[in-house]
Amino acid sequence: MEDLLQILQKPLQQREVEVSDLPDLDLYMDQITTLFADKTQEPDGLLTKTMINNYSKDGLIKPIKGKKYSKEHILQMLLIYRLKQTLSIQQIKGVMQNLSAQVEDQPSEQIWKELYAGYLNSREHNGEILSSMLEDLLKRTPVASPAGMAQLLLQLSWISHMTKRMCDVLVEQAFPPAEKEKKKEK
Repeated sequence: MEDLLQILQKPLQQREVEVSDLPDLDLYMDQITTLFADKTQEPDGLLTKTMINNYSKDGLIKPIKGKKYSKEHILQMLLIYRLKQTLSIQQIKGVMQNLSAQVEDQPSEQIWKELYAGYLNSREHNGEILSSMLEDLLKRTPVASPAGMAQLLLQLSWISHMTKRMCDVLVEQAFPPAEKEKKKEK
């Protein structure tokens, strides 16, 4: 059980891009993808050129000036990358547009920085909660056989599904799509 616990906890130990990793100067797209590849354990980094282009084209990040991306753009990309693990692009667009509208009168880079830093700061505590839950699941689920492993897989899948549904409800309640976006969905 201990070996399986350690294996399943590995994703909790993955390194994230830290706010301090981001330079204060604007970057070209290649520099962003290189930065993320260097700072994470993801084989291709967090973002690809196609993803960045799509975020820009779909209005998920604020429009760029020229060919360089500011720290604010990069912070927005990091948030989008995390959200897209659970939410649809339309849901993310609603979240990002709602947040962007709220920060119009404020120094927006600071808002995005605080939001991302808050996410990073919560990871350790949330990781402890997940580790504890995982330990409990492993105590209650005999995993010595393929059927036991399948049982654990089903339980983790249910937890993932319920978490996704909670995210959907939260988006619906806190970040409803704009009227013109509702019409597009129909």
